[in-house]
Amino acid sequence: MTQKLVFTPTEEDLRFAYALHMKQMSWKRIGYFVLFGLTLGVVMAGFNGFDDVQQAIGLIIGMTIWAGAVALIMTLLLPIWWVPRYSRKIYKQQKDLHLETTTWWDDEKLYSGNAQGHAHLTFADMVKWRADDNIVLLYRSDQLFNFLPARIFSDAAHKNGLIRRLEDAGVPGETKS
Repeated sequence: MTQKLVFTPTEEDLRFAYALHMKQMSWKRIGYFVLFGLTLGVVMAGFNGFDDVQQAIGLIIGMTIWAGAVALIMTLLLPIWWVPRYSRKIYKQQKDLHLETTTWWDDEKLYSGNAQGHAHLTFADMVKWRADDNIVLLYRSDQLFNFLPARIFSDAAHKNGLIRRLEDAGVPGETKS
């Protein structure tokens, strides 16, 4: 058994968690938007009958660039504008985030508890993990995650010990800087 970590999550911890989670989708989202713009351009050019090839190519390129620009703007605005507001709302709503939490792990499970309940999460059942200098995300599905603020670990080796347990269980993940 490792040492027990006792902490109270903060709104800032939740903001770090959502920001890291949103980064995961950024490039994929831009790619989907560009593909959508390309498809829309081809469909619109098709309605014109492809009579004027230069106009059709211009429309396809224009729609692709437009969709890419929209996606880029959204990707830049989400962490700056949406994530702080969303984190504030969720933190206010989810009362268990205001409670002192105790977390520890052994070779197979992560244990966590507060005044409202206890969880025993088997590492092998986790889908993936992500970490940066501020937060560690432990995904139970693509959209559902638990988070541990990096500030609660005694040092980098302590945090790496948790990550090593995840890797030993075959859970894919990555550390972002």
